[in-house]
Amino acid sequence: MSSASLTPRKAPRQARAVATVEAIAQAATQLLRENGLAAMTTNAVAARAGVSIGSLYQYFPNRDALMVELIRREQRGHVERVRAALVLCEELDLEATVRLLVRAAMGHHRADALLASAIDHEEARLPVDAIIAETLAEGGALLMHLFSRFRDEIGPLDPARAARTLPALVRSVVDAWANLAQSELEVAEEEAVQAVLGYLCIYRRLAA
Repeated sequence: MSSASLTPRKAPRQARAVATVEAIAQAATQLLRENGLAAMTTNAVAARAGVSIGSLYQYFPNRDALMVELIRREQRGHVERVRAALVLCEELDLEATVRLLVRAAMGHHRADALLASAIDHEEARLPVDAIIAETLAEGGALLMHLFSRFRDEIGPLDPARAARTLPALVRSVVDAWANLAQSELEVAEEEAVQAVLGYLCIYRRLAA
């Protein structure tokens, strides 16, 4: 599928158009949340949003284009959850900070497992590498302050390299536990926490 077919036909500019696109995105999210991928057809989304199918196609040329928009929104949510968690980390030690950030990064699984599973499935199917890369880069940029704050505990870590590696590391661990059952979330989080702590502290041990 060409990238052009996944690009919104037009950007909403007027308040009414913005509201229409928001209603479409919310309707698609609700359908995924309630019944998974099979329920999210363009006709079903239009009906749930209270708009005509023609209005939906004005903005999204097909179902995949709408799904890419949902992925974009979900990735933005990842960044905002990590940003909010960082505010709460100022008085925490390194391990507690890592635990809080990993939990924030996995927040979509805790909040809504069916929706998270559907989004993860579609991320693997659709050409959204640029969206994922942007999220990982933003997440890495947010971590730079952390590397400075815990410099004595971390040791001679290259901040630029770590900022690129750590978000990808957490994502890889989460992907390895794709379609998590709620009972497995604690195990998955612990695996991600230990992976991050091991990475952060390895250089200090090597330098000792």
